[in-house]
Amino acid sequence: MRIILLIALLFSFHSVIAQKKMDDVLHLSNGGVVRGKLLPDSGLLVRVQTVDGNIWVFGKSDISFINKEASLSTYNYKSKGYGHYTELGPLVAGKTTIDGVTTAAFSFQMVNGYKFNKNLFTGIGAGVDLYATQTIIPVFGSIRGDFSKGGDIIPFYFVDAGYGFNITQNSSAGNDFKGGLLYAAGFGAKIPFNRSAGFMLSVGYRFQKTSFTQETGVRNIEYRRLALRAGFWL
Repeated sequence: MRIILLIALLFSFHSVIAQKKMDDVLHLSNGGVVRGKLLPDSGLLVRVQTVDGNIWVFGKSDISFINKEASLSTYNYKSKGYGHYTELGPLVAGKTTIDGVTTAAFSFQMVNGYKFNKNLFTGIGAGVDLYATQTIIPVFGSIRGDFSKGGDIIPFYFVDAGYGFNITQNSSAGNDFKGGLLYAAGFGAKIPFNRSAGFMLSVGYRFQKTSFTQETGVRNIEYRRLALRAGFWL
């Protein structure tokens, strides 16, 4: 139920962000169309400022009608080529820490790779996962893909797998900290904000295995987390 609620909240936030920007659109008597923002007028003239900053002045007799219309998108979908993701956010979980209590965790990662087509991007990622008692450096391969080629929201999937290097320093709690297998999978949405980049949100499951040594022997830990991320992509 918690996961379903988080997914619903995620896409509700997507919808708010993705609301279309509206332009004032002048449809001229000669068939021309001018998009921009209406400025105060003198009563006889209509002034509009276009996206490039220019101000156009028309007589009211030159205008057929004025509408509020959705802004035209300038986004240019890239089907092939270099791709980049920067992502960060909390790792949400129940009682999975060494002491069996719920504590906060945070993750940051970057992925660079190549996009072969709409459905397939492959890359290499690295970052840092900050758990309450341990610090992990994940290095992993990533497979991703988009479910559509454009629009205000582009849904995507991701699958990551690799190894987490444990850099936690030895202390009275334990020593000889070691990393282990990591994998993650989930989905998200890209929200374009210019011709080739945009904001992104995602939700997914993340697993990380690690271990350390205590006086009583080796202690194996498995972090099972719900990863909520925000970031940008190119």
